[in-house]
Amino acid sequence: MRKFAYIPLLIFLVVLTYSSTAGVSYVDSLKVALKSLDNRSKEKYETLIKLAKAYSDTNYSVSLEYWQEAFQTAQKIGDRGLIADVYHQIGYTYMNQGEYKTSLENLENAAAIYRDLDSLKSYAGILNDIGLIYRNWGKYDKALEYYLKALDISKTINYHEGVGMTSNSIGQIYYYREDYSNAINFFKEYYNASKQLGNARAVAGASNNIASSYLELGKNDEALEYFLKSLKIYDSLGISIGVAIIQDNIGSLYYKQKLYDNALLYHLNALEIFESLQSPARICYTKKNIGEVLLAQGKIDRAIEMFDSSIKIAKEIGLKDVERDSYKFLSECYNSKQNYKKAYDFLLNHMVIKDSILNSESIQKLEELRAQYENEKKEQELQAISSKLKTQRTFVYVSAAFIALLISIIALFYLENKKKKRAISRLESLKNYIFQNFTQNICNLDIIKTDKSLVEPFNNSWDLFDLGVEIGNKLSFYHFKIGSYTICYYISHPQNMPCCDIINFNIYIKISKFIKDNGEVNEKLTEEIHQYLKAETLLKFFNENDLILYPFVLKGKKILSLCPKNMALRQFGSFIYYDNSQWMNIRESDIVYIFGSARDIKVNNELRKIVKSIDLLEFDEQREMTINLLKTENLIEDVFISAFKV
Repeated sequence: MRKFAYIPLLIFLVVLTYSSTAGVSYVDSLKVALKSLDNRSKEKYETLIKLAKAYSDTNYSVSLEYWQEAFQTAQKIGDRGLIADVYHQIGYTYMNQGEYKTSLENLENAAAIYRDLDSLKSYAGILNDIGLIYRNWGKYDKALEYYLKALDISKTINYHEGVGMTSNSIGQIYYYREDYSNAINFFKEYYNASKQLGNARAVAGASNNIASSYLELGKNDEALEYFLKSLKIYDSLGISIGVAIIQDNIGSLYYKQKLYDNALLYHLNALEIFESLQSPARICYTKKNIGEVLLAQGKIDRAIEMFDSSIKIAKEIGLKDVERDSYKFLSECYNSKQNYKKAYDFLLNHMVIKDSILNSESIQKLEELRAQYENEKKEQELQAISSKLKTQRTFVYVSAAFIALLISIIALFYLENKKKKRAISRLESLKNYIFQNFTQNICNLDIIKTDKSLVEPFNNSWDLFDLGVEIGNKLSFYHFKIGSYTICYYISHPQNMPCCDIINFNIYIKISKFIKDNGEVNEKLTEEIHQYLKAETLLKFFNENDLILYPFVLKGKKILSLCPKNMALRQFGSFIYYDNSQWMNIRESDIVYIFGSARDIKVNNELRKIVKSIDLLEFDEQREMTINLLKTENLIEDVFISAFKV
């Protein structure tokens, strides 16, 4: 999926509410007036502020010089409030220049003064801007922490503009988590608040963000409508950087529609403006966009030049998302040139950065913060299971009856048959018949199921053994519901093991009892299952590794792995695995991988690497690549890999 990097920078545009339509004569008159003003006067400070703002959209370097001179004047005046205001604007200007570390230092200085002065409105605004720095560094959990603090303060003091602005920032988090519908809700809240306040510039920024989200959802008409609203406002205000950003975004829209010539024209126009403004962050994003268009046109060498340039800038200013995406596209470029060594190297660079941006710890923190913001009520841990009790008792009776019948038949054959071979043969035949009938009864009772399409919230899946791979053991999938839980597991077992259904039924009974006794499903259930398998009489005749379970539990949109070393997730575009059992939220387009080997526990590490390499492919393309990789690594026998897509 092509990600658009313009959202975080749009917030930079909408924080300031002043107009940049000042003409040359206005600037010249300010410069003339400045010469006659006392260095310690409030008038000089205000004149420097006006000059800094006049250059804020056309020349960041000149604007910064006036802000720094205003800072010196504020220090001479001795007004801490003025000093904090200038710290804020200097930090904001460095942010526009992509110098995030220096920007953060100035913003934190401003925050400390605002907090001491109890200037809550300004303090809320500075917290939001600090959040932007962390968002640009890919530290979403830290960014959201600052946004929520800013939102809480703004609501407490009825600062409506602050509530709208912070809603926009929170919308960005949803956007980068690919939850575009929620992102649109927050962006529209910001849009409406800005419209009521008459802040045209903020309306333009909100329109652009809404359009960007619609574009990701494939709603191109709605996206174009909001892009044009934004463009019209920026053009009327004479804000050249705003015009350039919208041109860049319209280029992205044309790219989505495969109108590559039009896309390239808009991106190049935008790049020219960004270069004139000396905005490295915007130059970086746009060069990546141009590289994508050139790659799609088959102009590989020119595309490589653009990606190389964008990576160089991204490294200098710390734009990890651009660096990550550019490495992926460079891999595609060199793959097209059949330079597979470079293609592989760049793909590895992409994977390393992708994993570093959003690891499992960050995702967990995001979930905690999201829960804090939305004040979600705690889900009921266990729904009533009384409706299942009657069916469970039926199973117990059926199981007991068949097992008693089996024992009787074994005894009968043992006593009456003098010829051992003939007796064993007839016994085996009848035993299989009994197990088949037992299996049929289980299917008729419709508790333990094998159809993966019935497992919610998954809507697609594939299994390695469905692809014609020859494996020594048979692999079966089962699932059943108990209250609000769906228990799922794979069983690896010998081809000639006829007692698997009895074992499944006993597992069902054990888990039902565990939930009833404990009131919930947790990691202790793993030990309960292992203890049962260890004590099961029917398994005494098989080797220890002949039967292996790979269980996991679903509850709504949450998953608990009871075999963490055999499970991995693709979430928010990142590959995640865990060393211990824990509940995790899963969302649309997430992928759950289960893998294992009956041959050697060390093989799991190789399987994990294979799963990580296929994770970059589209879901429907993963199966074929899995087979090729397993054959390449000579990992065909007694291994499996399965995937479920939410």
